[in-house]
Amino acid sequence: MPAPLPILINTRPIHRGDAIRQMTGVMMVDLPLLEIRSLSISECEQAMMMQFCQGAYDALVITSVESARRALDYLRSHQVNVPTLPNTPIIAVGTATAQVMQAYGFDVILPQTANNEGMLTLPQIKSLTAHDRVLIWRGVGGRRLLHDTLTAKGVHIDAIEWYERTTPSDLYDNFSAILPTLPTTPSHAHVIISSEMAYQAWASLPHAETRYHYLALGERLARIIRTHEPSAAISMIDDLSVQAIGRAISIAQMQTQIIKPHSPIH
Repeated sequence: MPAPLPILINTRPIHRGDAIRQMTGVMMVDLPLLEIRSLSISECEQAMMMQFCQGAYDALVITSVESARRALDYLRSHQVNVPTLPNTPIIAVGTATAQVMQAYGFDVILPQTANNEGMLTLPQIKSLTAHDRVLIWRGVGGRRLLHDTLTAKGVHIDAIEWYERTTPSDLYDNFSAILPTLPTTPSHAHVIISSEMAYQAWASLPHAETRYHYLALGERLARIIRTHEPSAAISMIDDLSVQAIGRAISIAQMQTQIIKPHSPIH
């Protein structure tokens, strides 16, 4: 009898992660840990968008697909075309965010690791000095490491918050519904953790006998999980691509024991 397919708990918001949902070789379980609500931008933020269109910034940093999509919708609604815009360096946190911008005609710079730490290693960011101006497109409550690091160097930061993330009101009920389908020891369910807020929502749930193998986006999230769950099985992934997720699951499946307690994060 063939071995059962590994279970992957897709925790991405309901309108995201379609590529993950189409993965083969896994049994997919959807459990969105966050939902996204659009915000209207203020007059001050509208002025920032006008300044961006006029070339007032030395760099644009985009921290998520959600902010990229909403900002592009704003540009479209104001009939702004890419060829008319100044050649401001545009830095996207990850591949999916970059693809949204590239589809609109922008050239985009990508870090090797899709997080604040990865963007801070880029020469376009490291070379910024006092009195340079940076615009950030982000959501409410996002990480401020890049913002605070550049501010400490004297870089002027403007930020537009395009959306906010909240925990779904039916998360507990949805988790209760999938709980009977999850494996018990020694099998593992593979869980995508893509942000600290998502992990906080996950940790609030009434977990029972199931063992989890966490697919943590970046070293910082892996260490946060390790702090709260010292014996957890954790694999660090650099992005949320199907390839990265599939590779981490495959390696875990080939190991007799995914990660021994207190062993280094890989």
